[in-house]
Amino acid sequence: MSVGSVMIGLQASRGDGEGVTTAEFLAPFAIQPGEVEATRADGGEWASGMVYFAVVRHSDYNHVDKSADAGAQSEAFFAGVGDAFRSVAKFFDQRPSAVTTAMRGGGLSLRLFVEVRMDQDQMELELPPELLSACGRHRLGVYVISNDIPAAEVLEASQA
Repeated sequence: MSVGSVMIGLQASRGDGEGVTTAEFLAPFAIQPGEVEATRADGGEWASGMVYFAVVRHSDYNHVDKSADAGAQSEAFFAGVGDAFRSVAKFFDQRPSAVTTAMRGGGLSLRLFVEVRMDQDQMELELPPELLSACGRHRLGVYVISNDIPAAEVLEASQA
């Protein structure tokens, strides 16, 4: 296996040392139960805020039958990643861009992170047009980060 998971999250930070609060970051989004996996704010000085939209794990697709197609599990995983991206787009589409504009006016810096956890090789990541359009409306940069840990290091860590 090369890709373990993909996490999609919105981060808010400040350059002035003040922490990001629930009132200024989370409350304006009026997040409904089930819309996101988790949130974080009110962490104190220099602490950023986060909205964790989704963590799509390759292991969540272990149930997929690979007897007829060895790549079926990976295909299902990547389809799940695409669905997660479209859910994030829907989240932003349901909120006016004035929400994120007001956050920036209050001193917050916003960015969408896509974190790919992998143990070797590479991953092709397709960002659907719906996501890019929604991020454009909200003026969100998209940052893709991967850890790309060598397989030998992962094996060593799993045996420790």
